[in-house]
Amino acid sequence: MPAPLTTLATLLLLVLCPPLVAGTTLGVLQPDAARAPALSAAGVREVVLSVSWDRLQPRPNGLDRDYVAKLRADMAAYRAAGLGIVLDLGMQYPPGWLFAHPHARYVNQHGEVFADPAPGMNAPNSVFNYLIRERQRDYIAGIFRHLGSDWVAVRLGGGWYGELNYPPAVFGGKANCYWAFDPIAQGREPGLPEGVRPCPVPGWKPGQASADHAAARSFAEWYLDSLQNYHDWQIATVRGHYAGPLMMMYPSWGIRPGQLDAAIAGDLAGASPAEKNGEVQRGFDFTRFIGGIRDPLVWVHCTWIDSDPAWSDETSSNPARWSPPRFLASLARAHNPPLRVSAENTGGGGPAALALSANRVRELKLDAFYWAFCPDLFDGRAPELDDLGRAFSP
Repeated sequence: MPAPLTTLATLLLLVLCPPLVAGTTLGVLQPDAARAPALSAAGVREVVLSVSWDRLQPRPNGLDRDYVAKLRADMAAYRAAGLGIVLDLGMQYPPGWLFAHPHARYVNQHGEVFADPAPGMNAPNSVFNYLIRERQRDYIAGIFRHLGSDWVAVRLGGGWYGELNYPPAVFGGKANCYWAFDPIAQGREPGLPEGVRPCPVPGWKPGQASADHAAARSFAEWYLDSLQNYHDWQIATVRGHYAGPLMMMYPSWGIRPGQLDAAIAGDLAGASPAEKNGEVQRGFDFTRFIGGIRDPLVWVHCTWIDSDPAWSDETSSNPARWSPPRFLASLARAHNPPLRVSAENTGGGGPAALALSANRVRELKLDAFYWAFCPDLFDGRAPELDDLGRAFSP
C-alpha cells in the first residue's frame, strides 16, 4: 500500500530541512485561537495578530466594542497556550471614511488616482498627506489604549499588505507609474507631513529629459526620501506607545547597488531592469531606509524568504544577485549596531516552500520565521502542522 501523501511529504522535509540554529523563533500568520494549544505543542512560539482598522474604527469617532472584545479573547487564548503575540497594526485595511479627506489617495503622473478595493491593497496617501498620518496616529494610539502593550513585537510598513511601499508600477493599463503627483506632493496645496518637501521639480514627469539627468535625479531622491520619512515616522509614532521590537516589513527584491543610477540615467522612463520590475516606482530602496535607522530595536523583516532560487546566486560577490533574505540580512548586519532579522514566506508553495524557507533561515541564522499561513497547516494537504514543527525543530 502506498504511503500517504503527508508521510511522503514529511520524509521529504526531513531530508531537505537540516536542523536550524538554536534561538530561531517560529511563528505563524493568520492564526486561529481555537488551535492555540496545538500550535504550542508543535513548537510554534509566536502568532501574528492582525487588527483591522476598518473593523476597529468603523466611524471617525466610533469604536466597535464587540470587535475589541473578540480580539481580547483571542489574545487571552494565545497567552494561555504560552504563545507570544506579534501585533500587526492593520493599517492596510483603512476604513472608507478615511478617503473623505482631501487628496487622501495617491495620484500618478498620468493623473490616475490609486484605488484598489481588494483587502489589504487599498493604500491611502500616507506619504504626502499630513491628515492621513494624523488619522493613523490616532488609530495607533487607540490600539494600544484598548489592547495594551504586551506584545513580543509590532509589525510596521503601512502600505500594500502592511508592507513599506508605494502603489504598484502598473495601474489602470499604464506602466511606469510613479505616485507623487497629487496637489500636496507637487506643492500646489498645503498639507505635507513634517520633514517632507514638495516636489523639487514640479510638473516634471518621468521620461522627460534634462541636462545631465538632473531633474530625474532630483525627483528620484525626493521620492525615495519621502517614503523614508514615512518609514521613520512609523517607528517614532509606535515608539511613543511601545518599547519592544519593531519589525519593519520590506517586500520584493529591492533596489540593488547601481540600479537607481541606471534608472536616473534613463530619466526614469521605465527602461532599466529595476524599473521594469517595479522596484524603483514602488520605492524599494532598502539600503537607504535601513541605513537611516536610529532605533536599535527595529528588526529587518523580509516578506519573500521563498523567492525562487533560480533568480539569485548566493555565492556571487555582486549583491544584485543575492536573494531578498540574504540582501536584507547583509544590510541589517552591516548596520551599526547590527539589527536583528526576521522573515516570512509568501504563502502557498507546499513542502518545497517550507524546505526552502527552513534552509534559508538556517543558512542566514535568522532570528525569527513566520509561516504563511496557519489555515494551510490544517487543510489536510502537506505541509501540515507537524511538518512545520519538524522542519523548524532545533
